[in-house]
Amino acid sequence: MKFIDLFAGLGGFHTGFSNSGYECVFASEIDDSLRHLYKNNYGIEPHGDITKIAAIDIPEHDIICAGFPCQPFSLAGQKKGADCPSSGRLIDDVIRIAKHHNPKFVLLENVPNILTIADGTFWDYIVNSFNTIGYKIEYRIISPVDVGIPQNRKRVFVVATRSDIQVNTNIWPNIHLKKPVSLSQFLDKNLEHKKVEPLKIGQIKVWQKLLSSCHLPSRRTFSIVAPEFGATYPLDFDSLTLSQMRKYSGAYGQSLASCRSWSDIMSKMPSYTQKNREVANWIKGSAKLSRQIYEKNKMFLDTWIPSLNTKNNSWQILEWRGELNHYDIFKHLVQFRASGIRVIKPHVAPSLIAMTPTQIPIIPSEGRYLSKHEAAKLQFLDELKYIPENTTKAFKALGNAVNARVVEVIASNLQKGNYSPS
Repeated sequence: MKFIDLFAGLGGFHTGFSNSGYECVFASEIDDSLRHLYKNNYGIEPHGDITKIAAIDIPEHDIICAGFPCQPFSLAGQKKGADCPSSGRLIDDVIRIAKHHNPKFVLLENVPNILTIADGTFWDYIVNSFNTIGYKIEYRIISPVDVGIPQNRKRVFVVATRSDIQVNTNIWPNIHLKKPVSLSQFLDKNLEHKKVEPLKIGQIKVWQKLLSSCHLPSRRTFSIVAPEFGATYPLDFDSLTLSQMRKYSGAYGQSLASCRSWSDIMSKMPSYTQKNREVANWIKGSAKLSRQIYEKNKMFLDTWIPSLNTKNNSWQILEWRGELNHYDIFKHLVQFRASGIRVIKPHVAPSLIAMTPTQIPIIPSEGRYLSKHEAAKLQFLDELKYIPENTTKAFKALGNAVNARVVEVIASNLQKGNYSPS
């Protein structure tokens, strides 16, 4: 069967479908550099902006593949959804082309938030639009770990099937048959890797000293908020007077007694209290926990605090998402995130992020970042001859890419499926 590849990017759909015996007859990608790479990798030169391409100029095909841009629906994109003027409604062009060509299937991929954005009205719009042009919709939320690739990356895959077709087979991956694969099998120590900056390694070591020395909660996930060590101020102090606030201690136990203005007070308070004169809701529980940790480990923490780098707000927070009660950062993965330094279980990589290069996973035991070639493996695109040379651009492209292995499984199931009139 023949397919077209819209919003093609690095070609995750192309790799998955061509590996399953399909023929690509058309591709579209708005980014000039990615079009160039796509041509070199697949021998097809993609067209540009899909909004400017008439449906009649697209060759006949059996399947439309479209991983329409996900940033408007992601957490990083602040869930702008269909209100985003640049790309939120690019799904309309997929519908426009499907209406003209009437292919057997349309395969979409996006972040799961498209199901719930705007109280579900955008998802209803997608379903109703395809129903109107003669398609029935089904979907699954699938992660690469479900098909044997160690990356946590949940995405919703949507198959729109023409109403006159009945598919008499399961088109979705049978995730119960897949054995877990460790990230270590995807790493290549022989490649050249970017080393982690000494300042970050130093901060990791400081936090490791705390983990090795303190009595900590037995929880699978928790966050330690260092500015709460020694703090006594009320978590919500918006209604307090200046004189009342002077009775308390701010970040790291700084006395507020000598403060003569609210500006003085706030200069000694944590960054996450600055907006509304209260601890932000997203971190309130962690603030309480951190004060409890301080009370149980006060003698050690008073000597530990001066070693912490307090110039970067997020570096003062440790988010433990690692192994239960095995508090060794150097046996885990690490991400320096806006919310804090996150420690992750070592066997599965976090989702590759397109919108920021600062969250590239760190392998602290080797003092290096995950390489772009290892990231390509996690997207099942490691056999591509060309990926962006620049690391930031490579991770952006890979973070935007659809996972080719998930696509390959779905494409293979569609290829061997038995079709009959509905």
